[in-house]
Amino acid sequence: MTKHIFSVLLLIFFVATSMAQTTSENPNANQYIYWGYPAEYKLNQAAAAFGAIDNMLQTYLPGKEIPAPRELALVSLDQLLHDTDNDATEPFYNFINKRMLRVLQDLDNPVTKGLRIYKLYNDGFIIKSNKATVAIDLIPGGSDSKPFIKDSIIYGIVGKCDALFISHWHPDHANLNVAKAFAANGKRVIAPKDLWVGVDPLIQPLAEHVETDIEFEDLDLTLHVLPGHQDNVYNNINVVEFHGIGTVAQTGDQWYCCDMDWIDHVHERYEIDVLMPNCWIHDFERHLRGFAPKMLITGHENELGEHSIDHREAYWITMKKMELLSHLHIPNVLMTWGEWYDYQR
Repeated sequence: MTKHIFSVLLLIFFVATSMAQTTSENPNANQYIYWGYPAEYKLNQAAAAFGAIDNMLQTYLPGKEIPAPRELALVSLDQLLHDTDNDATEPFYNFINKRMLRVLQDLDNPVTKGLRIYKLYNDGFIIKSNKATVAIDLIPGGSDSKPFIKDSIIYGIVGKCDALFISHWHPDHANLNVAKAFAANGKRVIAPKDLWVGVDPLIQPLAEHVETDIEFEDLDLTLHVLPGHQDNVYNNINVVEFHGIGTVAQTGDQWYCCDMDWIDHVHERYEIDVLMPNCWIHDFERHLRGFAPKMLITGHENELGEHSIDHREAYWITMKKMELLSHLHIPNVLMTWGEWYDYQR
């Protein structure tokens, strides 16, 4: 009897193993039937959703007003990016790389008037004028072994930029491989104090964390570095003055209440056309009054990786914050990765 039971159990094991091997792929996938395959269902649903969102965002482009279809697309993107199951999936990688590829391709197009401002992953931006193309906090995202943005795309973008400015050392803002690629192409990298000291003559950490003006005569621009902080971390606020065209400021991860005394007076020294703050910046209204920009482009929404979902800072949260600050009459051109906006004074 015992031998019979053992034989039956052994048979059941081999049958179950065989079934698991032969049914590891959904035989009904061509008919879009996912009964019994919830993980495959979620993966295909994400692919459909990312595709629909991309199409909608391509139809309703960034502007000072957000039409309802674009708002729905951004909120839907929030939902996808707050489901951690999507973080390392093919639909996500396809989505972000398709959008970054558009940036790479558009960088070949000349800018004849004003500035073209591109938003990249996390808090990365590229600003292009008729004479210069500069990157701020450009990173590939993800990990070294599996970056979000493919090497061919991120290093293609590096090849089309003239300089890189870095706010602070945190890896969601600074990437040494990207900095080395700029230097290898003969292009300057301006970094905060103590970052990558002695790595390459063209990678230039500031000697002191003080207000500094750096001329780029060949690019017809001046970089004004303001000595901000994220808590006790040196954080360069990069104010890029494109002579005769416009001035753009990116705040990195500025978050330190004691800097506010001098930030209150930034507008007295610089005419800021476009401010690019991180969307969770400390005392948002006071920063806006201090910089007094004509327009905003927020950054840092939906940072993946180490951040838990409650600190992935959804686009809908930025929208709500801007509603609370509507009395300042400063428009925010809310963009996601791989989009751009043309600004003219």
